[in-house]
Amino acid sequence: MEQRHKNMLIGGLLAIVLIMAVGYAAFATQLNINGTANITSNWDVHIESITPGEPVGSAKNIATSVDEGKLSAEFETELVAPGDSITYTIVVKNNGNLDAKLSTIDFNKGTESVIQYSYSGIDTTGETSLLPAGVERTFTVTVSYNSNVTSQPSKDDLQSILTMKLNYVQATTEGE
Repeated sequence: MEQRHKNMLIGGLLAIVLIMAVGYAAFATQLNINGTANITSNWDVHIESITPGEPVGSAKNIATSVDEGKLSAEFETELVAPGDSITYTIVVKNNGNLDAKLSTIDFNKGTESVIQYSYSGIDTTGETSLLPAGVERTFTVTVSYNSNVTSQPSKDDLQSILTMKLNYVQATTEGE
């Protein structure tokens, strides 16, 4: 009987050693995963169109243009007297496949003291700052005669060029 217990004990120990060896081999195996990922994106945010509205007073639209980068617009106007203004409708479009966020809007009105501007329908915060892929946004820019001008400027100073630059960046996934 004692021989039988010894054989069972040796068999049990061998089973434990076998289980430990298999367990060690399973944990000691190195797993390698190889792969390739390609991401294709297209950034195409641009001013699609500028449409001048009806001039108010003696105002005249001389010209509008969009620069080669397609995110800077010029509005050339002639403003003769207080109350003169023109409102332009601008369409900015995201033809790319990345969402965009308007980070800044820069205006350069040169040295003319006659021109004032305002805009609506777009800003750098809130919902109107986001331009999802495939979407277009319409907003307005109004160019007007500065009502604070106390003396009539020369004829050369009545024609003004306002430049507006939209600076878009890629929107993050956190909703920015």
